[in-house]
Amino acid sequence: MDTGFRADRRHGNRRGRRAHDAARPPPTARCPHDVAKGGHMRAKGRCATLIAAGLSLVLAACAGESSAEDGQIEITVWHTESTPTTVEAMNEIIADYEAANPGVTVTQESVAWGDLQVKLQAALAAGDLPEITQVEPMFVRSLYAQDLLQPLDEVVDSLGEDYLPQLREMFALPDGHDYGVVHAWGTDSVVYRADLYANAAGTGTPEDVKTWEDSVEQWSAVSEANDDAHGLMLAGDAAHNVNEEVYQWLGSNGGHLFDENGHVTIDTQEMREVLEYWVELRDSGALSPAWSSQPYADSLSALALGEAATIFSFGRATYTFEDQAPDLVPGEDIKVAPNRPVGPSGDDWITQLDAEPWVVFRDSPDAEASADFLKFFYEQQNYLRWIGSVPTQLLPVRGSTFDDPAYRALPEVGTWSFWIDQQRETLASGRALPLMVTQPSDLELPYLSDLYGSEILVDMVMDVVENDKDIDEALNVAQGRADELLSPLYED
Repeated sequence: MDTGFRADRRHGNRRGRRAHDAARPPPTARCPHDVAKGGHMRAKGRCATLIAAGLSLVLAACAGESSAEDGQIEITVWHTESTPTTVEAMNEIIADYEAANPGVTVTQESVAWGDLQVKLQAALAAGDLPEITQVEPMFVRSLYAQDLLQPLDEVVDSLGEDYLPQLREMFALPDGHDYGVVHAWGTDSVVYRADLYANAAGTGTPEDVKTWEDSVEQWSAVSEANDDAHGLMLAGDAAHNVNEEVYQWLGSNGGHLFDENGHVTIDTQEMREVLEYWVELRDSGALSPAWSSQPYADSLSALALGEAATIFSFGRATYTFEDQAPDLVPGEDIKVAPNRPVGPSGDDWITQLDAEPWVVFRDSPDAEASADFLKFFYEQQNYLRWIGSVPTQLLPVRGSTFDDPAYRALPEVGTWSFWIDQQRETLASGRALPLMVTQPSDLELPYLSDLYGSEILVDMVMDVVENDKDIDEALNVAQGRADELLSPLYED
């Protein structure tokens, strides 16, 4: 399966394909999944070439005519926020924008984050790209390298100097333009049940843990002290979540996925120690044996229901806790630690920065209108609807919003302020890095997404931790597979 975005863009014969506007209900009445169920989008690509597992597939798609020619503009927006309140917030923003801009139709579609990459690949192949989509930060360089993206300078400028610099810098590219605008952000946190830790007298809490060795000792003691709970639960059912742990643990052990030349580097002492740590967590009883089949949502439930004392999670988990364990007191029973354990070869820890940007595809005939919609989206009254739908997960991109009375009045902000504050401190510390990025320079590599999508790292972990494969052999196999995949893409 192709794991990154590879497009060879040539001009094809132009032909228009109009969406059936008259038969389509207004977007505020539409299910967020209507497009996937058979709604129509205009063809507007050029020829795309996707490289799939070393096999080059030339997939031609013709550019479409602008819908603005007859005064009608259509904007399709893909995002990964599936929470009903967030979908409704976008519906409200869309309705207000359409009311202020007659002749413009905006359609949103919520796409599961695990499906987004495959869906974008299919859209590239078919020439059916949306005007606007969210992407993982690592995808921006790949799409930019193929000249697929529209600069969004005017959208970034509309945010002013208050746009958090840690977010803007990620997508301000060498040509002097901004090609992505973060919709909201959050950081991965160590979340734990203080009441379960209290049953293991003398072991302390995650705040006291400095090293991997400390964490194994603490989590195994917590497992032993609680009959029905394990010290740690990971979400290993999806490849995405395993990739998350690999890069975060590697970065917290002084390791990197790519060397100074941008070449993949897996067979290292630092990665060996990651695998040894994983095995030790398993063998000590610290890690729940259910981890490898645990969906992310179930890991949240495991903490809420007392089946796990510790998980790694983003702020959206608060809704699971409130729904499934309403008697647990935020900040007393459920806490977050401001630190993560550091490996034997590391000096400091890293964690994940969830900061998906909006991008606009330049071949869209309505690219300029799409940028205008994004400026409207970020107007404070509209933006508060968006982030206010899940305020513990969708943290604002403007620093001043944290002090906005309307934001501070949100009930979740009051109840879970300690978690929001912890995420802000982590971002400011520089320890929060996007998915698959162990050092800031990794984000410049246009093939980072290829390694992510290949599942090479996932297979390596499962071979060692679940199938008892020799670590040296697993490292060697993973390095060989990664070299074969990525070496044709290197510049040198």
